[in-house]
Amino acid sequence: MRLKYLRAIFVALIWIAFQSATGGYIHGNSLGQMVANHMPLGGLFFLIILVFLVNPFLKKLSKEFTFERSEGMAFSAAELALIWIMIAASSAVPGYGMMEFLFPYLASPLRFATQENQWMETIIPHLPKWSYLSDKRAVEDFFTGFSGDEIPWRAWLAPAGFWITFALLFFFVFTCWSVLLRRQWVERERYVFPLVQIPAYLVKPDSLLKSPLLWVGISIAFLAHLLNGLNRYFPSVPHFRLWYSLAPFFPDRPWNALVQSWPLMVLIYFSVIGVTYFLQLDVALSLWFFFTFYKFQQVFFSAFSITGVSTQHQVMGGDIVLIFFLLWMSKRHLRDVFSRAFSGGKGVNDSDEPLSYRFATLGMGAGCVGILAMCQILGMSFWSSVLFIFLLWTMATIVAWMVANAGMLLVNVGFTPFWFMTTFFGSRKLGAANLTILGFDRSSIPHWSSESLMPYALQNFKLADSVELEKRRIPLLMTLAILVAVAAAFYGSLQFIYRQGAENLEYWIYMGVGRWSIQQANYAIQFPYGPNKTGIYSSLLGAGFMVFLLFMRYRFLWWPLHPIGYVVGVTYAPFHLWFSILAGWGIKVCVLKFGGLGAYRRYRPFFLGLIVGEYFMAAFWSFVGVFTGIGYWGLPH
Repeated sequence: MRLKYLRAIFVALIWIAFQSATGGYIHGNSLGQMVANHMPLGGLFFLIILVFLVNPFLKKLSKEFTFERSEGMAFSAAELALIWIMIAASSAVPGYGMMEFLFPYLASPLRFATQENQWMETIIPHLPKWSYLSDKRAVEDFFTGFSGDEIPWRAWLAPAGFWITFALLFFFVFTCWSVLLRRQWVERERYVFPLVQIPAYLVKPDSLLKSPLLWVGISIAFLAHLLNGLNRYFPSVPHFRLWYSLAPFFPDRPWNALVQSWPLMVLIYFSVIGVTYFLQLDVALSLWFFFTFYKFQQVFFSAFSITGVSTQHQVMGGDIVLIFFLLWMSKRHLRDVFSRAFSGGKGVNDSDEPLSYRFATLGMGAGCVGILAMCQILGMSFWSSVLFIFLLWTMATIVAWMVANAGMLLVNVGFTPFWFMTTFFGSRKLGAANLTILGFDRSSIPHWSSESLMPYALQNFKLADSVELEKRRIPLLMTLAILVAVAAAFYGSLQFIYRQGAENLEYWIYMGVGRWSIQQANYAIQFPYGPNKTGIYSSLLGAGFMVFLLFMRYRFLWWPLHPIGYVVGVTYAPFHLWFSILAGWGIKVCVLKFGGLGAYRRYRPFFLGLIVGEYFMAAFWSFVGVFTGIGYWGLPH
């Protein structure tokens, strides 16, 4: 690693430690969210500060000291990209992707066990004592808070250490798998990677900063969120309304199904409009079309009192078809990869890959074996463990595919391992031990996929192509960033949770996710059931429709719909994003129709400005909230 990058590494690690230590506090106190999507707010805010404030200052300072290089002391494009890569990788740690769910999960078994729910008889016996927080005093203080006492670090070491190791092994597997897929997705499939384009533009800012359209876009988002933030403190200040309910327009059955269960409503995010401008038109069209398609499907079911079809199970069936399709499309590349890894085949060259194909292949295999062993130690059966690992790998791959194609800021995979296995096998066949561990794992809550590491890894590898960065160094720097983030998040999170008490923090996280997950396992154990036939039929319907969509897309060039919209489904993510995607898609259609490709390129700085302005102000008000106690949610989270 060149000496000039040491400064960038040091700066990145300082911000990573700060972001990881404070991110849980900011979200836990409902002040905002710094890392809650695949273009993390905290990371982009810091990059904006470096590009728009720090670098101009350093360049001006350099002129005073007459440096030979024109950039002088300013950060180069490669340094800025390296800072972003490290921060992006670490952003999978402090939030939903790892640490934020970890603590309430480990503290929930003892806290919520009662005589009425019988967890002590049905759940606790199937959890090794070291796999959850078993110190009653430590559990009580975690939820109620205390002042002056020593935080029970020792009580947390065994359970947190085990599950952190479990998560880090998955991180390692996903990084290796990202290396094996990189060339197929980047060079052969040529996925757009929309979210990579934003930092790629920012790290090469010279001509960008001179664009008036950039500043117009920044000003629009800046002004809207400035007024809305001030309105939180001074209600007399006019505000710019960014959400509208459609419920008054659909009060009666069957149309009220549109405004129930992830309702159809208008949520305006300037950053999502900006990102959508960089998407392919068929992808953007499909994202909003299929959300409304599912909602009108629910209207149809309500009108005819149909209860045997599940939209979420359709998504699950579509996901399974999709993963096998992605493998089929990659078969030649993967054959060359394995040939290179095991026999030195010359069909593909891995000298420019982040890891050698041999290391990535063996590393992925060793990581899966390690995860399998840990599942066995927990008490899961062998085949349940294998299926569990396969499903998590499937979910991570699909999330990465969504982000690479559609720049999805938020992603909620349409199923969980617990839900999949109980649907197809029933709880009776799985048994109490498997159900307990499946319910206890954080993947039982779909929100974890909003910050999966695999999309970050692939995006980092893609960004490295646009600057002079040696890709072989990136996995090592990502590992360093992740380990620093784990340490900072562990220390910072337990500090503020024990001071304030989990029951006084964001309810659904600290009092909800762990309890709800174990409750579903407890119900499945106490009231055993067989396979869910309606769920299976719905999954088969979804699988069949996914086959149709894939066939039409790859057989007929005129087909306008991308299958990505179907597998995004009806979840928290499209509920937040659909209208802004519709707006961005409509704007791009008009620009291309009336101005052509030249106009599309000219207006790109404006839409980048929308992203920069909204991200900057959302982070600004979140940091202000740390001192005032007043939260601000400026982004989808």
